[in-house]
Amino acid sequence: MYPVSASQPCPEPSLENDARRMAVWMEKRRYAILCAFTVFFLLGAALQARSKPFWYDEVITVVVAGSPDLPTTWKAGLACDGAPPLSYLMAHLCARWFGEGEVSLRIPAIVGFWVFGLCLFRFTLRRVGIYYALTALLLPTVLETYYYSLEARPYGPELAFCGLALVAWQAATERSRRFLALPGLALSLAAALFCHYYALLLYLPLAGGEAVRLYQNRRIDWGVGAALAAGGLPILWLTSNIAGVVKGVVHTWAPPYPGQVIEFWEFGLQHASGFLVLLLALLALSIIQARQKTDAAEGAVPALLDHELAAGVLFLAIPLAAVVGALLVTHMFTPRYALIALAGFSFLAPMVAAHMFGGRALPGFLLTVALTACFGFTSMAIPPTRNPFDGEPELREALQQGPVAISDAQLFLQMWHYAPPPLKSRLLFLVDHEAALKYMGFANMDDALKQIRLWSSVRVVDYPNFASPGREFLVYQNTLRPGWLISKVVDDGATVEVRKYAGARALMRVRLKS
Repeated sequence: MYPVSASQPCPEPSLENDARRMAVWMEKRRYAILCAFTVFFLLGAALQARSKPFWYDEVITVVVAGSPDLPTTWKAGLACDGAPPLSYLMAHLCARWFGEGEVSLRIPAIVGFWVFGLCLFRFTLRRVGIYYALTALLLPTVLETYYYSLEARPYGPELAFCGLALVAWQAATERSRRFLALPGLALSLAAALFCHYYALLLYLPLAGGEAVRLYQNRRIDWGVGAALAAGGLPILWLTSNIAGVVKGVVHTWAPPYPGQVIEFWEFGLQHASGFLVLLLALLALSIIQARQKTDAAEGAVPALLDHELAAGVLFLAIPLAAVVGALLVTHMFTPRYALIALAGFSFLAPMVAAHMFGGRALPGFLLTVALTACFGFTSMAIPPTRNPFDGEPELREALQQGPVAISDAQLFLQMWHYAPPPLKSRLLFLVDHEAALKYMGFANMDDALKQIRLWSSVRVVDYPNFASPGREFLVYQNTLRPGWLISKVVDDGATVEVRKYAGARALMRVRLKS
């Protein structure tokens, strides 16, 4: 269905008719256009990934992906992070084929994000035409989803399988190639669950959409129901892992609270303000144009399907469901866990805009041009390549004198990854579960590093074994995330001397009580 090009342009010259002619031309060449966007995106993403250093979570991916084989990767992923293993298996294969660089380990995220965009294009094109479909394709590049296209974490692949599930569900409801659509729906849902536990929330919009179809058709679509049930089978297999993760996060670095429902949208849409302002302006102009009855194409208003609109609305409810689930069950939530909610915004906004604009081509053309410009600027914003260890000269100087304990787990793991081999072994992290709980309120990172030391050469030492009376050592502290170490040694009667202080870093000499 393509409402914009369904009727032939009128002979009278106007911007609307010109936009319609352009839409017809682009529709015929949509695959070439998609290829051009794909090449541009992959080039920009690769350059940005090369310039972006790994951070704490990604270094865990590097450690796990460096396992000798797939079964070991599976075990290491569950031990070090407790997350489902599929993204680690993808990273392992990329590391084996292309090396462990910043680009190669982010290939699953980069490709997954773009597959997600292409799926949104396909899903939206079926309803509202080429301009609004391109809007759906490009909209995620101005949302927070784009940030996670450059992270060696499970969110890019999770988005990909979310998009594939949407396309398969749409095809199944249209009874188009159901022999492919139904298995595709089941496999996509299963794969999403093997990427992230919170992918279970995909069932909220899909089951809600099916409930609308049931109400309208007065009969159950047993094929789709069976596909949804089959897609959820991994939950039975991962139950023990989920129980272990939930049990281990009673005290967590990311406790949930009700205000996160609103904060999610502030986080997710923070880069989309320009799009939203343009959309509001075009809607206002569309109302004026409709009152003047100019260029309105009779019968051009797109026919949006109720069950797809319901699914879109329920996608928007995912942050609420995620926060409620975190409060009651998991006890941990951060906005990226509900990232799939932005899929609903990405296809619902173009669909609703097309309907409000009465299917007119010109507003869609303007949205496409604006988002293409934003996409270009986003893709070509290439920061200079840097090694984060080079930005810590005080740490380098201290390591040349001997071992240094870093009190912040995130800083420690990143410095360990990027430090030169002669200095890497001198980096030290001290762990103490009880002390972390007492002084920070959580011990997740201490516990994670205890596991990571079993799968890597990282120097992680239990504090009780390290803290012999009268011992002297250097501590490098991130003053924004000071950790528990200095508070612990001071309470135990140690003397602490600040040797250097620069920016958010402090180098201190500690002498434990004799």
